[in-house]
Amino acid sequence: MITYLKKNQDGATWLVAVATDQTASSIILESGQPVISMGGWSGSDDAMTLAKLKSLVKSGKLHYIVIGDSGQSSSNSEISTWVRKNGTAVGDYSGLYRLDASDVG
Repeated sequence: MITYLKKNQDGATWLVAVATDQTASSIILESGQPVISMGGWSGSDDAMTLAKLKSLVKSGKLHYIVIGDSGQSSSNSEISTWVRKNGTAVGDYSGLYRLDASDVG
């Protein structure tokens, strides 16, 4: 997945946004690229808001988000719902979605 993300980063500041610090740290170490942890250590913190995520996508700073169903806070659940509705699933990678400025309403 990291090879795919780097190849398709398209000038974004962030390689990907993920649910937990644990996932983010392993991707950072392997890729050498900045990664957003949306839910803190366990994925249950409200470290990312939907408004902030939309702003990052709209500005082109973020294109890829990995979402899942476990350990989500209410904010992360709202984000997951929005991403599933507006993003494009990347078929080869479970939970990986691409979002572009045109996806932000």
